[in-house]
Amino acid sequence: MNADLRLTTRLALVLLSAVLLPLCFPPFGWWPLVLLVFPCLFLATTGTTARCAYYLGLVHGIIGYGLTLRWFFNIFSEAAFLLFAIMGVFTGIFCLCANFFAKRIKSPCLIALLVAVLWTGIEFYRSELFFLRFPWITAGSSLGPTVLSPVLGVYGMSFLVVMVSVGLSCRKIIPWVVLLSLFVLGLGLFRPGRVELDEKASVAVTVVQSEDCVLQSYVALTKTARDESSDLIIWPECSLPYDVRKDSDDFSVLTNLCAKMSAVLVVGTRTDVGSGPTDWHNTALILDRHGVLGEYYKARPVHFFNDGIPGHEFRPVQTDLGAFSTPICFDCDYSEVTREMVMLGAEFFAVPSFDAKSWGSAQHVQHALLFRLRAAETARWIACAASSGVSQIIDPHGNVHASLPPMETGVLTYRVGRRQGGTFFIRAGWLFPWLSLGCSAVLIIYMSITFTIRCIRNVLSMNEPR
Repeated sequence: MNADLRLTTRLALVLLSAVLLPLCFPPFGWWPLVLLVFPCLFLATTGTTARCAYYLGLVHGIIGYGLTLRWFFNIFSEAAFLLFAIMGVFTGIFCLCANFFAKRIKSPCLIALLVAVLWTGIEFYRSELFFLRFPWITAGSSLGPTVLSPVLGVYGMSFLVVMVSVGLSCRKIIPWVVLLSLFVLGLGLFRPGRVELDEKASVAVTVVQSEDCVLQSYVALTKTARDESSDLIIWPECSLPYDVRKDSDDFSVLTNLCAKMSAVLVVGTRTDVGSGPTDWHNTALILDRHGVLGEYYKARPVHFFNDGIPGHEFRPVQTDLGAFSTPICFDCDYSEVTREMVMLGAEFFAVPSFDAKSWGSAQHVQHALLFRLRAAETARWIACAASSGVSQIIDPHGNVHASLPPMETGVLTYRVGRRQGGTFFIRAGWLFPWLSLGCSAVLIIYMSITFTIRCIRNVLSMNEPR
């Protein structure tokens, strides 16, 4: 398959695929192009040697992720190249595996199925299990929230995208693949409609967007929303970057604000558990006029930052406003945390988040997409207060009802609904990427054994007397 392609043609296909990748995600958002990314990559890396397939995949990963996540340079400078290379290794492993099975399987339908399983398993491991797990820029997330999000989640969408894309490179099944391609395009074009609010079962929420990290600044911004009655106020992650409960004066300011606003307050702060610089929890503190109602510790600290000790408790806080959970920023990048919270009874999410202005607007809008995916998977309203954007109100279908633009300071008041029960994704759909990972592991082990046997045979044949 594709054995007659020259190396220059293969490189051209890899470069085309890598350049198309960033166009599928914010700030561009030209998601239909994702159906062209994988056919180019598959054609370029099959029908050649295993070594060539791996290195072509590595080049694709470095360039594709480098262009899409170019804001990494704002955070890590030249070290970003190393991170892109690590991410590219996973693309290289995928291309190595796809090359191996494409040579041995004659059925184009089976090839498309196995390649989709391999991509989904490897992507899931890279995104949520690898020690540098980073679930941005996945094939499924390019589509955004769809009607299948509450069924199979973002990794189910990755499977579908890759299966259809690889099928496009197999002439024998083109008619069927065209129909599936139209189905995928339909998922993006005909998204679930906006969820209308029931005023009696809703909560008025005020989110504050500011990177000042000064108590009085947040208080002043919050009071600008007094003309609009609020039941719940959310300040960003690390809005008070110290253990506010240890400062009785500042803590009194918070409880007095709750009393004046007749509201519950979620504030991003920290909880010290020792004297060392890393002995603390990144905390979402929930309080009212009487004091603390609950607290949540960030479960997914950001890599390479002093982001506190990870928490392991996902139970929602019970209030007069209902049972709600407060995942913090990076927690919402993963499918596990919000799923666990809904299983434990969360009726909606109040999210403190932090995205620094210095990271650039592309980072902000890419991150904003992940909150929409979590809302659609769990069928829950999300109110997110981000330090410098994007603060947003998202309905259970992943639609944004209101938002504040990135890089600006502001206040937004809107209502969110309360929901009970779970989606199919919550009950069983979350197992799909695990199943793909298990199948991928079996396929990779089989490939490794085959390579090993071949190497042993080659060595023995070289030692045989002639």
